[in-house]
Amino acid sequence: MLEQKDIEQAKYLFKEWDISNIWDNPNTAYIEHCKKKAEESLFLAKYLLNKIEKTKELENNGTTTIWIVTLSYYSMFFEVEYLLSIDKRKLPTGTENTHKTIYLAFLYYYVIKGSELERNKPKKITTSRMSRALSLFKEVQDESLELQRIEKSVRDLKKQREQRHSFTYQMSRSAEISEAKNSIFKASEFRELIEEYILSRRVK
Repeated sequence: MLEQKDIEQAKYLFKEWDISNIWDNPNTAYIEHCKKKAEESLFLAKYLLNKIEKTKELENNGTTTIWIVTLSYYSMFFEVEYLLSIDKRKLPTGTENTHKTIYLAFLYYYVIKGSELERNKPKKITTSRMSRALSLFKEVQDESLELQRIEKSVRDLKKQREQRHSFTYQMSRSAEISEAKNSIFKASEFRELIEEYILSRRVK
């Protein structure tokens, strides 16, 4: 669900970026790089899921499902970078908090800009295919970044387990696989929505 604070932050930030011409202009190599990374990340997530479901090769590797969730998120991240890049927008070198910035950019340019959200604060935010894509992106981003934070704090496992209910420490293997499948499903739906959007613009 879209949060009003994110809407306001996105409007404030990117109206300023547009006025000050802060975006870098991506070249063809960068655009193709983002497109390829989006495809490869999702392919690898599916490949790993297939390995843990159909072989015993990774049965003792407790991090496989973490990587599937992370790769699913990165496929979405690169897909958004690709979408922005074909609209001649590339994050400037040195941009802080790139994950949050990419999310807010997606929110601003593909959900807010040109809609009623740009002009006022509607009580009810109408849904569209792009707002559905945005919601999927945020869900998987939150899951992936949470897992990365936990990985960095593995020395403090007891505290992490008490503070966060991540499947990494508390779920059975079958539940982990279910979470991994869910991330791939969301990433696949997201990719389909974005690709449909890009195609619809080309045929207009």
